Amino acid sequence: MSAMNSTQQLFNNTEPTTGIGKWVCHLLIAEGVIGVLGNLLVCFVVLRVKFLHTMTNYLLVNLAVADMMACLESIVNGLIYYEDCKIIDYVPKTFGGRFFSCRFLQSHFLEMALSYASAYNLCVVTLERYVALVHPLQYARKLTATRMKTLIGLIWVISFLFSLPLLFILKSSNDPDGTCSTIQYQDDAFRSFVRVYISVSSYLLPLTWMSWAYYQIQVTLKRQAKALNLQHARAAAYDLVIARQRLVSMLTIVFGALILLWTPLNITFLVCVHGAYRGQIPFCGSNGFKYFKAIAHVVFYFNSVINPIIYELKYKKFRQGLKVAFCCCRKSRGANTVDIAMVPL
Repeated sequence: MSAMNSTQQLFNNTEPTTGIGKWVCHLLIAEGVIGVLGNLLVCFVVLRVKFLHTMTNYLLVNLAVADMMACLESIVNGLIYYEDCKIIDYVPKTFGGRFFSCRFLQSHFLEMALSYASAYNLCVVTLERYVALVHPLQYARKLTATRMKTLIGLIWVISFLFSLPLLFILKSSNDPDGTCSTIQYQDDAFRSFVRVYISVSSYLLPLTWMSWAYYQIQVTLKRQAKALNLQHARAAAYDLVIARQRLVSMLTIVFGALILLWTPLNITFLVCVHGAYRGQIPFCGSNGFKYFKAIAHVVFYFNSVINPIIYELKYKKFRQGLKVAFCCCRKSRGANTVDIAMVPL
């Protein structure tokens, strides 16, 4: 059984469609190239420009690394492993090569592990802003550099651990013309469980936490602005609140993009969660579903591409750092300019 047919039993519940697959793969490769360059630019700018060396920006670099690796994985898939449009006809000949290809790549293990890392690293960014704005007096004590490094390491470990069930979907094939074959189970319950498990743990849980956190942050910012207005505070205090609001607004857009771009693919996971639903729900076996699923997959990967664009459009300090990083001329800034990226409060 071919790798494309095998993986589709878990994620697609449909037969491959050549007309769909060809443009999907080309879009995924294009997205991957753009995403790698964009996220590499984010890492370069933040690490090179000294005034961007803050906790929030370091966490954004970690998020960019996860997105960049996801984009690299999409390029490899488009070039080698998507049967409808792969450019390189590659079948590993050794046992080790087939084992790695089936268990880690074509099973979607690596894809989902990097998706977990992207979502959970955004959760860490949200946590940092939540503590800084809602519990500022506890920021220095709770979010030390050592604790944040440990938390980031745990996020990466957890991301791969949560993806382990996908290792038991495919196995190496004895067919010289094929790489993988599907692991047979008595019923389809295991694959259905994996689909629901992935949607809940990689999508619903982080979205629920971040929605609650951003709600609390917005409530706190509005309360601070109202208090400053009643106290007739100085302009510098208003600048601080405005700077906080701008950074939170940018992160909220990043969060909103994740919701918008990940929701379609998770809908396909949950609506057609069981293979038998192809008969019970006509949409699950229709050509419309095939097209919807293909578009959803392209949109899903676009989430790893769009964050650098958001930073450029909505993050003033990043735009300044971009100019500095490439030795462009910049206008002098006033000494009293305040930005939340520079301070934890």
